[in-house]
Amino acid sequence: MKLSRSLQKSVASILILAFGFLSLIVAPAKAAMVGTDDMLQAQGHDLARQKVKIFLERQEVVQQLHALGVDPDEAKLRVDAMTDAEIAMVSKKIDQLPAGGDALGFILLVGVVVFIVLVITDIMGVTDVFTFIKKK
Repeated sequence: MKLSRSLQKSVASILILAFGFLSLIVAPAKAAMVGTDDMLQAQGHDLARQKVKIFLERQEVVQQLHALGVDPDEAKLRVDAMTDAEIAMVSKKIDQLPAGGDALGFILLVGVVVFIVLVITDIMGVTDVFTFIKKK
């Protein structure tokens, strides 16, 4: 019984020394408050990076990249390697690109639709806009 008690004391002292040295190596954790501005800025960078990646997935962009001899997957990898300032600049350029089709085509379409509606209402006798339409 005495042998096991002395063995227990020596094992316990070795473990105490081991944990004591281990606690010297491990650095204590430090916590601090994160400001709202820091979080919003980090989230803005993430959104801008995501916007550029979504832009690179568009079909017309993929076709243009292939035409220029650039692999779209390699372009996405390069987006991951860009700094936050570069991503912000590219995202701003994407926002400045024209969206949709040209305005002239839309105006012509609206004009044709208005013309057809006026012709139909003139034939029905509701309006009297065109002189070349004979009423019944």
